[in-house]
Amino acid sequence: MKNKNIEHLLKNNKFCALAIDQGTSLKNLIKNKKKNFLTEDYFNFKKYIISNLSDYVSSILFDYDTYINDTIYKNLETQKIIAYEDDAYNIENLEKITKLPTKNFDHLLNNFGALKFFMYYNPDSNRFINEKKKLLIIKVSEICKNYNLPFLFEPLLYFDDSLGYNIEEFYKRKPQHVSYFYKEFSKLKYSIDIIKIEFPFNEFEVKGFDNDDSYNRYSFKDCEKLLKDTFMDFSTPFVFLSAGMNFNNFYKSLSLAKSSGINFLGFLCGRSIWYDAIDIFANSNQEMFINWIKNEGKNRITKLISVI
Repeated sequence: MKNKNIEHLLKNNKFCALAIDQGTSLKNLIKNKKKNFLTEDYFNFKKYIISNLSDYVSSILFDYDTYINDTIYKNLETQKIIAYEDDAYNIENLEKITKLPTKNFDHLLNNFGALKFFMYYNPDSNRFINEKKKLLIIKVSEICKNYNLPFLFEPLLYFDDSLGYNIEEFYKRKPQHVSYFYKEFSKLKYSIDIIKIEFPFNEFEVKGFDNDDSYNRYSFKDCEKLLKDTFMDFSTPFVFLSAGMNFNNFYKSLSLAKSSGINFLGFLCGRSIWYDAIDIFANSNQEMFINWIKNEGKNRITKLISVI
């Protein structure tokens, strides 16, 4: 892989990025655990994560509100990626079409090294709806071209209950859906530089992962085959998202990707790294929280990097 448009986002030729762009979802998690919650608690949680872990990653994925909350981020040496969308909770429920930012911050885009945009997508959904989504993705790619920014696109698989099949069938179809994502959004018409993509299996389906063994649909060998079938025809650089996986399961998933021999660029990970710190932040003192970040948080990043 040699794409000079994204080399500045890499560390030792690998993409090892920290996601801290969660908005309402993270705010509610902290609010539900912390007594006398203040909005500033939400921003402080992010600030401590960023300031203590930025040296160990190749880039950091920001949301706009966090970026403008503190001037220290402007001069951060680590590459910054901006999430170019409204809050994930502010999405039309039926069509699941991502809303573009309601706050105009295009004048700040030159402060970032790349732009990330996500879209809930199910290949089986109504064709008219999916075509509307594709047009919006292309519109965002034009914005990236205008600002000479790499386009990091994240298709997010979702259960469309209008399709008539049950959740079990949905799980079974995940490998073919993820395969569709990679093939479709590698097409030149989207001008996507990096695809941020899910693994073609769920963590609760894999024997040997941290789960309750109720499914055991896939062995490690099965997972390696799924990864090869999905990604061996390499065309567009791609990174794996953690999707809130248990940290050990995300690490094992990356290990399987490595042992499968596919040419993946790295990872973009948020909750798998810092989710366990929310309880400490909400219920312990600041010193314990910072110690967790500096030790466990750093160790998790180091471990993930070591496997890619």
